[in-house]
Amino acid sequence: MAAAKKLHHLNAWERSTVPGQVASVPTGVPGLDELLPGGGWPQVGLVEIVSPDDYADATGLVLPLLAHLGVGDRWLGMVAPPCMPRTRILQDSRINPLRLQQINPHAGRSDMWTMEYMLQDGHYRVVLGWPSCDTELVARRLANAAVAGNSLGILFRYESFSRNVSGAGLRLKLEVNETGKLLYRLNSRGERQSDAVVITG
Repeated sequence: MAAAKKLHHLNAWERSTVPGQVASVPTGVPGLDELLPGGGWPQVGLVEIVSPDDYADATGLVLPLLAHLGVGDRWLGMVAPPCMPRTRILQDSRINPLRLQQINPHAGRSDMWTMEYMLQDGHYRVVLGWPSCDTELVARRLANAAVAGNSLGILFRYESFSRNVSGAGLRLKLEVNETGKLLYRLNSRGERQSDAVVITG
């Protein structure tokens, strides 16, 4: 248990930052690093990605991250993933299946409670969740759990199910139109906070 809770050391693939900033991990997705405040995914905290539906394939944004983190000694976790995202992750040959765990909560146990427990447990480097409820309080609890466990939580929300206010430290919105995939940042109130970038990865 003690070994599992050791802080995750930076390596050459990860970026150090000035004091007061959260260290980041390059996304591996063309165009995405420039959009994110730290130049990559935060190593610790909560990220929320809002998308129209599974067909927009928001999961593709984190596949290089999962491949990189899967070489460590901590788990990659998924809480009750829908069929399409789960299939995309399991079929990616870059991701180490021996470090990947899927957790399906028992009946009567909240998927977000399960995700909160996994984030703060210390055994998981990153935990992916597809929430069945949407409140600011839930997001704040998950963000606090991620800090306690030195882990990263990533929430995938559908646009029709996403509220304006969120406690996630980083919010992204994915849109798909005739030109391709567009991604931009949102603030905590759901307002657009950046210019859109075209995602080609």
